[in-house]
Amino acid sequence: MQQTRLQALQFSFNKRKRDVMKELGIMGGTFNPPHNLHLLVAQLAAEQYGMEKVLFIPSGKPPHKKNDLLPKMVRFELTEAAVRGNPLFEASRIEVDRPGVTWSITTLRALRRIHGKGVRLNFIIGDDNLPSIRDYEKRDALLKLARLVVCPRKRKGNKRNIHNWRRILPNADMVFVDCPQFPFSSTLVRDWLEAGRDVRYLVPSPVLDIINERRYFMK
Repeated sequence: MQQTRLQALQFSFNKRKRDVMKELGIMGGTFNPPHNLHLLVAQLAAEQYGMEKVLFIPSGKPPHKKNDLLPKMVRFELTEAAVRGNPLFEASRIEVDRPGVTWSITTLRALRRIHGKGVRLNFIIGDDNLPSIRDYEKRDALLKLARLVVCPRKRKGNKRNIHNWRRILPNADMVFVDCPQFPFSSTLVRDWLEAGRDVRYLVPSPVLDIINERRYFMK
């Protein structure tokens, strides 16, 4: 009888372990180039929402091609260099190895097939991406695939903005990252490089080494 009770307790414990949802972060973008704010947002999102891993996924061929976009394999190399040294982060080839235009919903569907129902996909985005999701014709399908983990771009009016986004996207599983606001982006990094300015505190050192060696974005 005692052994049976112990076996029942062990079964219950193992079942609870199996029922715990694992959290996987998804950080997509052109990463043209990746910069320190990408890394900070991913780290804070992982810490605040219990993510076991964050995948950094450089876009292969984005739907709206930019004129100054580096080749996809170069951007993957820069992304891989950026996340090196942090065991929480991993650069993924899932889009750069895919032919044709790469859509986020296709990537999320592929990741759902790979990881199964025991893993929740956390799509980490800036709040400037929310209008695109709101207007996306496949919005409902996308929102079923992942939780939106949103980083506000500015603190002023945040409470009102969060309320508005929850109202506009009522079917979204959406949470927000508490993150310091720094007004820089990949565009700023490119502009500074083109102007000959020092970006050592904007991008990770391994990324800067590659940029300097090959003179990416420099005149």
